[in-house]
Amino acid sequence: MPSLAPNNGSLNPFLLMGPALLAAFLFSWSIFHSDLSKREAREGVPVVNMMRGGNIWLPQINPQQLRTKPPLFYWSGLLTSKLFGEVSEVSLRIPSVLAGVGTVFLTTFLGMRQFSAVIGCLAGLIIATCWRFAYLGSHARIDMLFTFFITLAFVALWELSRDEKQSLKWLAGLAIGLAVLTKGPLGWLFPLLAIFIFSRLHKTFSVPWAYLLALPLAMAGLWLGVGLMAGGEEFSQMIYQETVGRVSGSEAIHIHPKPFYYYIPQIFGGMAPWSLFLPFALWHGKKYQDVPWRFCLIALATLFIFLSLFPGKRGDYLLPLYPMGAVMLAVFFSRAKESLTIPTRIVMGIMMLLALVLAFSALLPELNFDSLSLNSRDRWMAQLLYDKHRPSTLLLAVGTVGMLAFSYALVLHKNSGMKISGIIAGWAFLLYLGVHGPAARIVNEHTSFRPFAEELKQISENRPLFNYGKVREDLLYYLDSPITETYEDPQQPNALLLIKKSQSQAWLQKHSDQKVLIEMNAAFEPYQLIGKAN
Repeated sequence: MPSLAPNNGSLNPFLLMGPALLAAFLFSWSIFHSDLSKREAREGVPVVNMMRGGNIWLPQINPQQLRTKPPLFYWSGLLTSKLFGEVSEVSLRIPSVLAGVGTVFLTTFLGMRQFSAVIGCLAGLIIATCWRFAYLGSHARIDMLFTFFITLAFVALWELSRDEKQSLKWLAGLAIGLAVLTKGPLGWLFPLLAIFIFSRLHKTFSVPWAYLLALPLAMAGLWLGVGLMAGGEEFSQMIYQETVGRVSGSEAIHIHPKPFYYYIPQIFGGMAPWSLFLPFALWHGKKYQDVPWRFCLIALATLFIFLSLFPGKRGDYLLPLYPMGAVMLAVFFSRAKESLTIPTRIVMGIMMLLALVLAFSALLPELNFDSLSLNSRDRWMAQLLYDKHRPSTLLLAVGTVGMLAFSYALVLHKNSGMKISGIIAGWAFLLYLGVHGPAARIVNEHTSFRPFAEELKQISENRPLFNYGKVREDLLYYLDSPITETYEDPQQPNALLLIKKSQSQAWLQKHSDQKVLIEMNAAFEPYQLIGKAN
């Protein structure tokens, strides 16, 4: 049986901090370029309510609707908002930025302690430039904070396997408890299941089960006790649905039902462009005898299989396995030679395809996207951006040359995994700077609900406001006033009704005494405000 101490665990401070500093710039750069999306506002509205004196133990969309998540993320948003003096896009996104940078640091640290300083640094660069990780690292979403605590738990457990320090037992238990307070039972089940499997294969590792079981349960139990006292039957029903109901696929909650194989394409999209190398890394790793490699493989496989068995699935749920995947990919790049050819050629093809797209855009001022195999929303956005915001010919030409230069650099270093990975990291970093920066600002002009909400405030004043169907959280956030959901005529003479444009024609035919007062100038599915005709 191999030893649990694979190397001397030496750390290089410059290589350790490099990826985290790069991630701090990339993630921070992105938080200033757009208003809150619908999903971000879903997490922002409870923070607004807490900021105004609402119940800090029970995150709420409104007094009648509890948010179906524990409070830790909302507490972090509340803290940063108090430091900033108000709730804003930036204050809500700062916790994700810090958690993302922290996860990059922990990934780098783990790679260094398990393998070498160079592998650790490369692992940090890989995870920082995974597409979904870079996106969620700059958005007000729960997933990144959850991933940080899961990664911290695994790092503490790995360090504990090398050196049984009492403080590491407490750190591992505390990290798992904080993960539970961020997103619920998965924060407890996932790391415990993975470490149980690892300890069965490597029996020399004595797992501190008492700390890993008792401390998270005590932390979660404290919140559940306070929640039951404050929320009563509504809170207990929400907890039941989020645990038993989510596992059983209850129709009472929206669980995003997907087939069991759903996560296979999701991990390829989420970890792009590095996911192209992941199957080769897993295949090449069959001959590795390293215990650290097995530790990462068990953690990655456990989460992937565990989540695949659940009826409800979303690509963001895979985020906690990215750190382990990044370390495994870094090891692969440092050791493999022959297995790099196929995925490297695919990346080169993507670079050349992007060069072709940029060159094509420079030469054709008009293009119809209706024939492309995209969903209707993506076709609408692509057509709009191409028609109204196509960059200058010079900028497109520079981008074309840049893509070709990156592709040529891969050709020059086709037999060096470390150099190939460095080129891909630089290419991805520059792409994200543009997409998450200027491009995000342009897209925001056509998707944000802020301008419509501001206009709506001026018209509605003190009149009762209704929404036909479920209220969008981003509209609720920017309107910052009560909206009542309805599926019928409010039957109030001065009432105003918000409705999607696609539904308004049928409504107006049925209610001839009403008319459209204002309409959104943006969004794929624009809203209209309907009221009584004077």
